[in-house]
Amino acid sequence: MTQPLLRVLQGKTLEKPPVWFMRQAGRFLPEYRVLRAKATFEQLMYDSDLAAEVTLMPIRRFPGIDGAIIFSDILVILEALGCGVTIPEGGPRLARTLDQIDPDVELDEKIFEPVQAAIRKTKAALPEHVTMLGFAGAPWTLLAYGLEGKGSKTWARAKAFLHQEPVRAKKWMDRLADVSAHLLNLHIGAGAQGVQLFDTWAGELDPADYREFSLPAVKRTLEQVTAAPTLFFARSGYQPQELADLPCAGLAIPWQVPMAEARKRFSATKVLQGNMDPAALLAGKATAVKKARAIVDCMKGAPHIFNLGHGLVPETDPDVLQAVIEEVKR
Repeated sequence: MTQPLLRVLQGKTLEKPPVWFMRQAGRFLPEYRVLRAKATFEQLMYDSDLAAEVTLMPIRRFPGIDGAIIFSDILVILEALGCGVTIPEGGPRLARTLDQIDPDVELDEKIFEPVQAAIRKTKAALPEHVTMLGFAGAPWTLLAYGLEGKGSKTWARAKAFLHQEPVRAKKWMDRLADVSAHLLNLHIGAGAQGVQLFDTWAGELDPADYREFSLPAVKRTLEQVTAAPTLFFARSGYQPQELADLPCAGLAIPWQVPMAEARKRFSATKVLQGNMDPAALLAGKATAVKKARAIVDCMKGAPHIFNLGHGLVPETDPDVLQAVIEEVKR
């Protein structure tokens, strides 16, 4: 059976766009919360059977979803580099920050084995129309977590490091770019048919710093991933024009950027994905459906993957999400 998501990632324009959602495998689903009550987040990540089960939950509940993104976390890369990552309820914590580690430290490949096994198990259980997706964190976002040692409201320590120690920062950005590419290629080798690179904290850098420090590392990552289509997500209110020249199939557009603007600037060279505000789903079916329809209509005649402009929030009503899927597919 034809996979709509894969066809669009290959540049095809479809009458009805394929749909998947960032963070679709997770906290908003009642069945996930039942499982989560019995296991830690790390157990879900590193037990391939559990990770596959969580990945399949939204596929079973929403038959209209066209992509299954593996349940994991971008911080597995920092764990493999020796940061000692834990993910308690309050957010991630690192036992060691990257400034305490040599950028040439040996990578612990065993950390990546469970997610590869989970991809194989998930793909074997997917309906024929669903595309298997993998993902990794982009270098700047990983550096930000890796230097702060936890989440942050300002990321001030990480941003200052770029200027205070530019040589070491560049070395870490290159290393993280290479490891991110390696992980994406492992996902593809395990069966992922497309992958997304997440630069979640792109918008924390000003445009000049983003161009200087982050974009070269993003390019370095994407240049090494050629065996399957790639998507790049820079979560920021500005989208540098240089994104159009990145070696990726598509751009995931954050909700802060009007889709019409993104189409005008990028659709000549890129498949576009997105970009409804996740909060619109909390406003009820009528609002969510209206906003989804506006995005679909805006993208008619161009390769488009319907998604949100960031991840689903835990308060999302699954029935509202179902209504959005039905609207996109009608």
